[in-house]
Amino acid sequence: GKGGCAVNIGKSEVTDSLIDDIIEEVKARMDRMQEETCGCSRTGKVLVLGALEPAEENILRSFAEIQTLQEAGTYDFIVAAQVSIGLLAYTALGIPGQPEAQCILEALLSGRKVYILEKGLEYRRYRESSYKALYQKYQEYEEEIRRFGGEIVSGVQEAAELAVRVWKKDCAPADDSTAFDLTGLKLLGESDLGKMRGTGYRTVLIGRKTIITPLAKDYISNHNLTVRRQQ
Repeated sequence: GKGGCAVNIGKSEVTDSLIDDIIEEVKARMDRMQEETCGCSRTGKVLVLGALEPAEENILRSFAEIQTLQEAGTYDFIVAAQVSIGLLAYTALGIPGQPEAQCILEALLSGRKVYILEKGLEYRRYRESSYKALYQKYQEYEEEIRRFGGEIVSGVQEAAELAVRVWKKDCAPADDSTAFDLTGLKLLGESDLGKMRGTGYRTVLIGRKTIITPLAKDYISNHNLTVRRQQ
């Protein structure tokens, strides 16, 4: 209006400001999760497979040191930003046929976490055009990776929060408070153990007389879980 002052704020400036706010909030949440749960502050190392968007990369850098496949050394966990059809198949079949598949399989064999971004799963782009049986085969591959201990996550922020929960369990004292409580079950099944996925727990606490089904025993063995019975 008359006598007023027009202020033009560029779209990129608003976007950059919003990204900065998100990064600060994520970092604060990571710090709170670490310090409130185990009193320790930790900077991790993450191996990133594929290309991240700048905002996603900044979120990871706010609490972890990023490594690429070409410069990979020691790392705490993997974020797979792009998973091709071939990489998904190789990993699900346990075949180190690509450098990325070898990294993922080695991480899972050594008990390290692998987080796969949903949007990076290439096969999902063909949901409408693919023959149903073929699409279902790749869905089975995705589920197989979950069975191996891999996590399919909605985004980098979820991966970051899950990683910190794992660190929390690593530095927490070994008592019943660090075990996933399933003492109310008379029969422990595979689906019950599936509830632990993404929580960071590696130990399950069950009742003195709880019966463990054969499928649950397989799940425990495949995911390197520890079972403790209530005293």
